[in-house]
Amino acid sequence: MNEECKSKIQEKVVIAIYGKYLEASFKNDLITLFYILKKRQVEVVIYAPFYDYLISEFDIKVAARAIFRTSSEVKHLANYMLSLGGDGTFLESVAFVEESCIPVLGINFGRLGFLANISTEDVDDAIDMLLNGKFAVEKRSLLQVITNNNPFINYPFGLNDFTIQKKGTAMITVNAFIDNEFLCTYWADGIIVSTPTGSTAYSLSVGGPILSPFLSSLLISAIAPHNLTVRPFVIPDSCTLRLEVTGRSGEVLVSLDSHSYTLNLPLSLEVKKAPFHIGLVNLQGTNFYKTLRNKLLWGADKRN
Repeated sequence: MNEECKSKIQEKVVIAIYGKYLEASFKNDLITLFYILKKRQVEVVIYAPFYDYLISEFDIKVAARAIFRTSSEVKHLANYMLSLGGDGTFLESVAFVEESCIPVLGINFGRLGFLANISTEDVDDAIDMLLNGKFAVEKRSLLQVITNNNPFINYPFGLNDFTIQKKGTAMITVNAFIDNEFLCTYWADGIIVSTPTGSTAYSLSVGGPILSPFLSSLLISAIAPHNLTVRPFVIPDSCTLRLEVTGRSGEVLVSLDSHSYTLNLPLSLEVKKAPFHIGLVNLQGTNFYKTLRNKLLWGADKRN
C-alpha cells in the first residue's frame, strides 16, 4: 500500500461491509462474522440496503458506526471493504471503493468465488490475518469505456470485462482499431474486452487464455465468430481500443461488469486502461495460482 493510502488509515480499524441477497442457509455464518468483528472491536460501516435486508430477512441488526449508499460516503471512512457474496457482488463492491485505495476482501457466500475466495469456514482466521497485517495488497487494473451518451457515465470502469453482444438472431460487425491502426473486422455474436483479472470470467468461457493478473494487458475475445481464423488477442494496456459496431438488428447489448444496457446502432466507443487501480487483499497463504488450482482444478488429474 503506498504512503498516500497509508495516511488515510485511522487508529481504530473500520471495515465497510457490502452485500446483496444471500441464501437463508448462510444466516449462522453471517451471525458468526458480525460476532467476530464485534469481539475484535472492529467498527463497521455497512451498505444501507444490505443493512435493511439483514434485519428484514435474517433478523440481524448490525451495530454499525454508519451506513452508506454512495462511494463518497464510504471511501474516506474505512480501512478495508468486505464483500459478502459471490464474484458478482465483489465486482459491485469495487464501484464503492473507486480510487480511494481501500483494499477489498471477498468472503464467498456464493458459488465459484474466484475473486471472493475466502470460504465462510475460514472467516475467523481471515479477519485475524487482516487485523494483524498478514496480507499483501494486489494492484489490479481496470478498464474504462468512453462513448457519446455513455450509459455507464456514473462509473465507466470495470474490473472484469466489457462486452458487446447481438440482440436478436443476426450477428454484428465490429471494426477494431488499436491506437487508430486498423486491426480487423469481427463478424460475430459479440466481443469481450477483458482485463487480466477478467480473463478467468466470460472470456475464458469462449476460449480465451488465462492471463496473470499482474500483466499490463487487455484481452480481446470474440463470441461465436463467423470467421474461423479469429483468435483471442492480447494487447498492451497502454493502447486505446476503438470499436465501431454495426448490425441489421439496429441494437446491441453492452455490459460493463454487472451493468448492462441496450444501445442503438451504429455505435462507436473506446476502451482503455482506467487511470487508477483497485487493491485486492491477498491473505497470507493465498495467491492467484493457488486459486487457479482450487477453483478451476488447474492441473488436476484424477489418475493421480
